[in-house]
Amino acid sequence: MPRSLAVMIAASLGFFFVTATTFTSLGYVLYTMVAELHWSQTAAGMSFALLGLACGLSSPLPPQLMKAVGTRLTMTIGALVLAAGFALAGTIDSLYMFFLATTLMGIGFSLIAPAPAVYLLATWFPEKSSRMIGFYFMSGAAGGIAGPLIVGSIVGLTGSWRTHWMVMAGCSVALAVICFVAIRDAVKVESAEQVRHAGAKDEGPVAASAWTVKRAMMTPAFAVLALAMAVVQTVVTTCHAMLVSHVASMGLGASAGAVAMSLLAAAGTLSKGVTGALCEKYPPVRLLVGGLALQSVAMLGMWSGGSVLMVYASALLFGIGWGVTWLSAHILLVRYYGAAIAGDMTAMATMMTTVAVLGPVIAGRVADVTGHYNIVFLAFAGMLGLATIVSALFLRAPEVVGAVVPEGEAALAAE
Repeated sequence: MPRSLAVMIAASLGFFFVTATTFTSLGYVLYTMVAELHWSQTAAGMSFALLGLACGLSSPLPPQLMKAVGTRLTMTIGALVLAAGFALAGTIDSLYMFFLATTLMGIGFSLIAPAPAVYLLATWFPEKSSRMIGFYFMSGAAGGIAGPLIVGSIVGLTGSWRTHWMVMAGCSVALAVICFVAIRDAVKVESAEQVRHAGAKDEGPVAASAWTVKRAMMTPAFAVLALAMAVVQTVVTTCHAMLVSHVASMGLGASAGAVAMSLLAAAGTLSKGVTGALCEKYPPVRLLVGGLALQSVAMLGMWSGGSVLMVYASALLFGIGWGVTWLSAHILLVRYYGAAIAGDMTAMATMMTTVAVLGPVIAGRVADVTGHYNIVFLAFAGMLGLATIVSALFLRAPEVVGAVVPEGEAALAAE
């Protein structure tokens, strides 16, 4: 097997695995753990929040470690850290030890994906990097679809969430071996900037932007986009953590919740895949507003519940809206502020979404007080509805003062 193909397979397998075993399936495992260990829903939400926080805060670590020891050892270490988190989760009785376990899972995630793999694919496939990175992210999305179903199968067959964590720990060790054997750098990492800018190859030179990052962040357009992205990420993060418990609390069973999670992930994946093409035919602003509206309706469906069919339909609708909104928001950042600072603007907008880690904690507290999540989903419907209205009324291409914008760029931004 060619070395480049082995790298592609190993990297994609890593993204599939970490997506399937952490964010998209933790909510299912938490449902069974909370029932057996008599934890509060607030505690369950906190463990999910720590997973996201650890993943975000450790994101600067991979480029530095790749510079020091190379990508192969970075990803291998990540898989072993992930294995330690899973093994600890399978043996815990203390809530605080589980907090440590989910923190290790978050760190392991960031060491495996996506930064190390994007760098690998960009350097191994310089002429086809966009296509290969696209395949790579599809693999990660497939993990989101498979994760809840895998957890449901293991817990259903064994009746033990501890067995699930131990199986995942063993699979993580196997992933570490695969990474150690298959991963090789095509180009040695000399600086962290190499990793951060990997995959940003353009067909031609990037024109200097009429914007600076500071000025761009002061525009109303950025504030509206950041608000929309923060609301969406908060709802998505909380759904990943609490949807299974919510569906089960309605008397529909945890299995229905797991299927809903997989449907949500599948719809989000497919909608992201077609939104790029849609943005070439329709104004991304309209797509963003429409996506937010779909998500608001979906949350009303989750709130009203009542039947498995309603839950499944709401999950599909939310996944479609999520994918459309998320991709169109990123496309608008590029069109409004130019390709030269698109990476910086995306990073700034993403930083604003860190507030999403509070979602599971607050939702858990509400469930502890009220005994259900209904009010949470109703509140989410309201938040998304407000974001829809704000985006429809106030999201406009920013005007550049004192600078000349190329005609083609101005025309795109106006759409």
